[in-house]
Amino acid sequence: MIKLLRLAVFGAAISFAAPAMAYDAAPWIEDLRQVKSFLTSNRYANLEWLTGEREANLDAVFERGEQQLTAATSEAEAKVQFERTLANLGDGHLEVKWSANRTALHAGDSGRPCGDMRKITPAQPVAARIAGWRPVDGPAAADFPAGIVESGGKKIGVVKISLFMADPTVCEAAAAKLNLPLDKPCDQACGDAVDRATYQLLTDRFGGRLRDLKAAGAEVLMIDIASNGGGREWAEVVARMVTAKPVKGARVGLVRAETTAQALEERAADLEGYARKAKGGDKTLLSKAADDLRTAAAEARRPCDSAPFLKREASACAWLVEGGYSTGLMDQLDPALANRPWAGDLYSPAKMKHETGLWSGPLIVLVDAGSASASEELAAELQDARAAVILGAPTFGAGCGHSTSAGPIPLKNSGGFLSLPDCARLRADGSNEIMGVEPDILIGFRRGDSAGRKAQRLAGKLPAAVAASLKSPPL
Repeated sequence: MIKLLRLAVFGAAISFAAPAMAYDAAPWIEDLRQVKSFLTSNRYANLEWLTGEREANLDAVFERGEQQLTAATSEAEAKVQFERTLANLGDGHLEVKWSANRTALHAGDSGRPCGDMRKITPAQPVAARIAGWRPVDGPAAADFPAGIVESGGKKIGVVKISLFMADPTVCEAAAAKLNLPLDKPCDQACGDAVDRATYQLLTDRFGGRLRDLKAAGAEVLMIDIASNGGGREWAEVVARMVTAKPVKGARVGLVRAETTAQALEERAADLEGYARKAKGGDKTLLSKAADDLRTAAAEARRPCDSAPFLKREASACAWLVEGGYSTGLMDQLDPALANRPWAGDLYSPAKMKHETGLWSGPLIVLVDAGSASASEELAAELQDARAAVILGAPTFGAGCGHSTSAGPIPLKNSGGFLSLPDCARLRADGSNEIMGVEPDILIGFRRGDSAGRKAQRLAGKLPAAVAASLKSPPL
């Protein structure tokens, strides 16, 4: 009797607890509506593209999303449907991540040098499976796998960039050069010093690989950024190392938001500090740049009505404010200014010592549907400068992404954090880079291709790419 009574009580407890554990779609739908409101606010950079070029019907997309959330039977299903709704919009930097911690998206280890960096396993170049491939050794072979393959009567030097980010081992080597222990706290100034040293070391290693390929007899260079998901502005340095042709930074538009205004004003204050110590033309240049930033900051605080964009009508205001270039406040830098202490504040590639045009011969850039963000930045700038032949499949279409310190936005109910792109990079023709980069020579790469099959497809198109790269300008 006691045992039966205990079972009865246990069963009653289960039946009593079950309703509390039942899935409720209402909070999830409320969060999805919150996302929609953010997309149509001045906090989202790609609204013009989304409603124009993308031709997205936001009402239809989100109505379907609400239906899927209503049909879901658990929070796990709701998360899948929520993510699917955002994926249907086609913006690679628009995403939601989940966390039980309502105060932070994730816990990092940024208090120590290199503590919050993730391991990068360099991939082999697609061409490594082509018959006759000859690996090229060198001190930085682990960072940038490279080799020689012959096609079109030429020796093609191929170097793989898996991501435009540094591996922790590179950071640790940079910290060692600075005599910084890896197990001790590192403040903001220390972190900035480690970051500069890390990407300087990465730049030096990449330059070494270009020299290795030259020494191996390469006549044409192919930069393999297939399946490279992006990374840092270091891509701008690479773009200038692989060609002697002038490459301009892409024009950048920023969202109209307080975070944008504050970021612009901080940059202005830095330049004003330099201007106070400068003289002559330098003082004039810095003061003018600071004034322009403050003007842009004031404009960033003025909202723009989204209604005309949603209806695909003409608007009285620009959705984005001028944010300079992907390289900073200048799209190119006068070489006479390169050694100024503030050069990197105006033109980001100046932060790294590098040899412009270290490779000055024919150039091919290999891309595919996995090439995104900073990879597209590199490919788009070289294509616009007519400095390279872009070979492969259309790129992912992620665009600029994030340019300020504004973090993910916490959603009200679900524990989700919304990552909302706040900038757009614009091509030479004025189009948004989020449209992706269309190769000059197409390869029918398929998502399910094996490494060998992908290499076969590449081999079939290499002769045409080599011939095109030998033309001046290419294509």
